[in-house]
Amino acid sequence: MLNDIASDFKHGKNFQIGCFCLIQENVVVGNNVTIADFVILKKGTVIGNNTFLDSHVISSGDNYIGNNVTLRYNVILARKIHISDEVFISANVMTVFITHELEHSKGITIREKAFIGANAVIGANVTIGANVVIGALAYVSKDCLEPGTYVGIPAKKLEKK
Repeated sequence: MLNDIASDFKHGKNFQIGCFCLIQENVVVGNNVTIADFVILKKGTVIGNNTFLDSHVISSGDNYIGNNVTLRYNVILARKIHISDEVFISANVMTVFITHELEHSKGITIREKAFIGANAVIGANVTIGANVVIGALAYVSKDCLEPGTYVGIPAKKLEKK
């Protein structure tokens, strides 16, 4: 297996882990969680129940990942991210911890039932509201709070015609 797992790591029932994973101290994982190969969970990461982390997911630490969450291949979570329940994050999504003015993020929040499309980038200090869809390849630089679909660079809400 060749995993490197901290001695204080805690996990619930029906936990599965792949190969070549790194889990640092103060990481807690709930019940029915699957972690695929090459996953890195840095210190202070907390994961709820019924959650799936695909291969090459990285949590930079001090993150909360809720229940019934799916993180697909190669998702990168910067520090101080709160992901609520029933969120789906597609492959190659990246979050940013520092602003263009070199200020550290106060955190990123992704609320219930949000869907983040492939290759999207979520900027520092952003909140994505409940039932929001972020389109593939979007760059989210401001809060997207109202339910709907946001696309483009920078991401803007699609208006119904």
